[in-house]
Amino acid sequence: MQGSIYRETKLHFTYVLTSSVRRKMTRLTDNVYTTLRRKIMAGEFMPKEQIKEEYIANLLSVSRTPVRAAINRLIDDGFLFRERGRGSFVSAWNKEDIEEIFELRILLESRAAGLAALRATNAQKAQLRLHAENIENLIKDKPEEYLLGVQRENQSFHYILLEAAGSPRLTRFAETLGDIPITIGSFFLYSEEDMLRSSQQHRELIHAIEMGSEEYAKDAMKVHLRTAYYAFMANYKG
Repeated sequence: MQGSIYRETKLHFTYVLTSSVRRKMTRLTDNVYTTLRRKIMAGEFMPKEQIKEEYIANLLSVSRTPVRAAINRLIDDGFLFRERGRGSFVSAWNKEDIEEIFELRILLESRAAGLAALRATNAQKAQLRLHAENIENLIKDKPEEYLLGVQRENQSFHYILLEAAGSPRLTRFAETLGDIPITIGSFFLYSEEDMLRSSQQHRELIHAIEMGSEEYAKDAMKVHLRTAYYAFMANYKG
């Protein structure tokens, strides 16, 4: 009986310890990922520059394990690419690529915003308000890794708006652009003022959609994305 209790206690302790180590490693990976992503977006690592695990581990004073995990995530997100036998390198984006991506987003997402003003359900409007509020709270409170949270909430806001447009073809095209690294990483270059402005523009979009005004919603989205483009280019060094 005592042996059984001892084994159960030992197993429980091992589980708790393992879970704690796993959570710590996840936090370390998130920290490394955020730091590397910000440096890539800011142009501190040049396009096609090699990212070496040992160098990053020494730079950030961490082991190579979270660095390796963060690099794999950045490859999945398109910020890095891997060459067999050589290592991992920074993906290349020039200013013409970025301008084209934003122009296409403005064209597609302004159309989506106009349709959403005509078609959005009450539930979708409520979801837009929720994501906008979550972004505002993240910017105000700045919890650990809040930029990742802002990025996720911002993506969710735009995806709900696309869903509300009720056009599967338009959604497919727009989501492709929304998943491009330069697009999803924009908040990592924003100043506090840029984030607050973007957040207010989300509220303006919601207001236009709740009014049911197609042209107002289209114009609000154009301003929102045009502002995002200039905020991004003001800090991008690629």
